[in-house]
Amino acid sequence: MAKYVTRVSVWFNSEGASPATVIAKLVGLGFTPVRGAYDFIYKHESPNDMTESELGSAIIEISNALHKTLAGFKVLYTLDTHTLDDEADYVPLEDIDAELEATRRELSELEKEESG
Repeated sequence: MAKYVTRVSVWFNSEGASPATVIAKLVGLGFTPVRGAYDFIYKHESPNDMTESELGSAIIEISNALHKTLAGFKVLYTLDTHTLDDEADYVPLEDIDAELEATRRELSELEKEESG
């Protein structure tokens, strides 16, 4: 079953909305912040293979929602939709946050060992 993902890159403007505001709006639309070549992904959920027509409608729907949500924020963005071939290409930010927290704990333990 082919799954599709719309990838988004965002370019911020210092005269526009804050990154935190933009991220919150995108997450509210169902986008997931990721580490990788793109900043966010949106997974198109469908119980069956999507037809070209269904995919086209889904892309228009999410594109219109993104455009409406970011209107007036003075950000630039790009959209790119493809099949989701390898989810390992994207690392959700919550996974990165968990890795950072584990690293912080390890460093803290090492510092305690060195000072003790």
